[in-house]
Amino acid sequence: MTRPRSSRLRLRAVAVVVAATACAGGVALPGTAVAAPGAAVSAEAPADVVVPFRADARLVSSGPTGFLSVVGDTHYWTRYADGVETLLPRKGYWAAAQSDVLVWNEGTRYSVHDMARGVDAEPVVIDSAYELRGVNGPTLVMRDAANGIHLVDRVPGGDVLDRHVSGLPADTVRRVYSTAPGAVAVQTATVDPLKDRLSVVDVATGAVTATYDVHSRTDTVQVSAEHVAWRVDTDPDTTMVAGRNGGAPVRKSFWGPLVTGGWMAVSDGYELRQVGGGGSVYPLDAARQVVVGGDGAALVYGGTIADGRGLFRVSVGADGKAVVKKVADSGERLQLIVKSESVPTLVDFDREPRQEMSWEFNHQDVGLTVELTHTATGRRTTLNSWWAPDDFEGHVAWDGLSEKYFGTPNGAHTWKMTTESVFGTSVTRTGALTVVRTPKARDVTDNGVADVLVRDAAGKLSAYEVSQLRVLGRYNDCIEEGCRPTLGATTPTTLGTGWNTYTLMASPADRTLVGRDRDGVLWQHRSERGKLLPRTKVGGGWQVYNKIVGGSDLNGDGRGDLLATDTSGVLWFYASTGDARAPFKARKKIGGGWQTYNLLTAPGNVAGATGGDLLARDRDGVLWMYLGKGDGTFTARRKIGGGWQKYTHIVPAGLNGGGVTDLFAIGPSGSAMYYGRDSTDTPFGDAFKVPVNGDSTTYKSVF
Repeated sequence: MTRPRSSRLRLRAVAVVVAATACAGGVALPGTAVAAPGAAVSAEAPADVVVPFRADARLVSSGPTGFLSVVGDTHYWTRYADGVETLLPRKGYWAAAQSDVLVWNEGTRYSVHDMARGVDAEPVVIDSAYELRGVNGPTLVMRDAANGIHLVDRVPGGDVLDRHVSGLPADTVRRVYSTAPGAVAVQTATVDPLKDRLSVVDVATGAVTATYDVHSRTDTVQVSAEHVAWRVDTDPDTTMVAGRNGGAPVRKSFWGPLVTGGWMAVSDGYELRQVGGGGSVYPLDAARQVVVGGDGAALVYGGTIADGRGLFRVSVGADGKAVVKKVADSGERLQLIVKSESVPTLVDFDREPRQEMSWEFNHQDVGLTVELTHTATGRRTTLNSWWAPDDFEGHVAWDGLSEKYFGTPNGAHTWKMTTESVFGTSVTRTGALTVVRTPKARDVTDNGVADVLVRDAAGKLSAYEVSQLRVLGRYNDCIEEGCRPTLGATTPTTLGTGWNTYTLMASPADRTLVGRDRDGVLWQHRSERGKLLPRTKVGGGWQVYNKIVGGSDLNGDGRGDLLATDTSGVLWFYASTGDARAPFKARKKIGGGWQTYNLLTAPGNVAGATGGDLLARDRDGVLWMYLGKGDGTFTARRKIGGGWQKYTHIVPAGLNGGGVTDLFAIGPSGSAMYYGRDSTDTPFGDAFKVPVNGDSTTYKSVF
């Protein structure tokens, strides 16, 4: 089974500006310098130092001198120059894009801290009743009660400078986007409910420098030195891009942070695509997250095979080739590594119907395939993992069936786990396990699934798995990964040839077959580990019978028994002994008059009585049920219904999910599965058609 899967590990892309929810905090931001989680490391500037980056962190923003990261709700500021990491004391911050400025507030009191001045430097404090909508460098972008936009800042020791942005329609502001340093984008409503106005405001002057017509459902905007780009939430696959100073927008089919030189970092930074069209570069082997750095280049949390994982400064040179510099190291390698393994050595589907095998990796979303091989028969079962993009664990779930609905045989297995290629590397693991189950009714092949036994005209005996018959031709509407495909044909298991020596055959007990030859001798065949053992002689004189049927435990001793009707219409009961040397006790007469029936089947307990039951079809096609009393006798017959003359064979089909025996009926015009309902009034549900026609050549005997 193939599964669509991402070829790269990704996290959700962080917005170009991450505005953490402002939360209560003090005025100072001294922080706590903590030891680097790895070797000392580097700077976004052209230095050779590579600073540490916590492997479990998420990148929030980056400025010229350092970057902000978060683990859970704990924030850290790391300097590029020397790798010193500072634990920040608050839970939430407004981070100015491409800047070293962080802002937090307590009510109307805003603390603006320029991390480039040092973690112990006093912040600039601004008191304002306005609503904070963004941070652009040291400038607060705020909205007043009348929906007007203000640019508010203050130099250390100086007065607060409050500049109202002119040129915007009053009372119409929908959203404010603070992205590239020095520019703010403001979205305002128009009289047209479907059309808004997008204005780019110069932070230095407070003047509107460009305007664009946008859809009113626009909800994401970014501004770079060269371009303005926006998206509409009704059409997430469409991006509109225009020049920074105005002009007609151009439609694009990709999205990502705008970075220097007219490029966009798409696919979480895995690809840099030219906004004007024409080119793409793929600078890294893996990418999870991207923000825009202090110099306008992409800062990508990703990795390469050679350098491992960390933060990489990525841009495109004049020659159109990627310029990549590692600025922070997480200490992780891209090569795929198995960190732990959980595989059972003993599998018991009776105790746990759904078994799991799992492996923990150093990467997320690792697809894997597990192939199990039965040592005795060579039969294989293939299992595929489910897509789990945020999980470091790859696992398969095993219900004892293969992709073709075969039961997995009991006994010793070897297994082989193979991962999909991750960044050009893959892993293989092998091992062994043993499958054990208690014997199942009519499971001749020893794989936990009941079998319908079929002898063809040439004498070949085959086992058809009920698990296949139940789903044959049924459309599998499962849309999840790991679903089995629709089964178009059964794949029977050949048990042997030469079985046309028998004129009557039956299966009286689990993994036991009997056949009467032309001389009237009854022979028994037992199955062990999925294969039939040499036959043993039961005895002669069985030529007096015209029907033999087995499968129901009629006397309650836990063993399936044998029933036979003679040519005069008398029904006889042979109780099983469990001894292969003398498998049946002396016969007991049940009663006469059974010549009225042309078909018998003993499916076991189908209607909730104390003993095994018997079904009989008369010459008019009416099916009758005889409930077993548990002492080898039956209650008075109960009518099930007519129309059964279209079938040549009606046989037990194993237990359903409710623990009740089903029926499989087959004839020249088609087949059907009847689900047992554990009811004396309506013991079987409506027929579920199975696309198999029972010709006498392929299906001469079915039992």
